[in-house]
Amino acid sequence: MIKTMISTINRLTQAFEASKGYRPNLLYVNSMQLDLLKKQFREPNIDIISQLIGMEIVIVDSAEEAYVSWAQINWKHRSIA
Repeated sequence: MIKTMISTINRLTQAFEASKGYRPNLLYVNSMQLDLLKKQFREPNIDIISQLIGMEIVIVDSAEEAYVSWAQINWKHRSIA
């Protein structure tokens, strides 16, 4: 089975929700993972991807693997590396 960013996000979200009892609202990815996500969604707009996955996207180039978390936020700022 080919591992995609979409399946990774699903796996991370399900594990987080099973552990915490609520869904994450933040997805942390590095620039390369973000590029893969854009290709897999066939969508270059990060705002639209964020709406589709139901999470804010945080770009952390030091992150080797994608991860999710939850924070009480009202972010709508974008920073694309």
